[in-house]
Amino acid sequence: MAKSTADGSLFAITANDLRNGLVVYLDDGRGWTEDLGRACLFAADGLEAALADAAGAEASGQVVGVYEIAVERAEEGVRPVRFRERIRAFGPSTHVDFRRADVPGHLDHPDGVTAVSFARP
Repeated sequence: MAKSTADGSLFAITANDLRNGLVVYLDDGRGWTEDLGRACLFAADGLEAALADAAGAEASGQVVGVYEIAVERAEEGVRPVRFRERIRAFGPSTHVDFRRADVPGHLDHPDGVTAVSFARP
């Protein structure tokens, strides 16, 4: 994993897999993973070259919509800085029934907000 820049900025490269539409991240082996925790992290000075590599995967039809996202290291691992990217990475934030089963605890809101529970008849 990359070391943070002087201002602490870290980035990951993301896209969508053309086989199944899932969100993927560029990993250390220049392949793609659905797990943000396995993504290769880049400091700002290495980002341009990484985007160029990822553009090759887009040109070959593996992925679509390649771009960088700001990430941070947290107690639970790597997470996107922007809420939009957290939803892409971990699933909807509206109800536990819509969560991704492979991302336990993803509805733990970073600001301590708890999920709403609905009573079932």
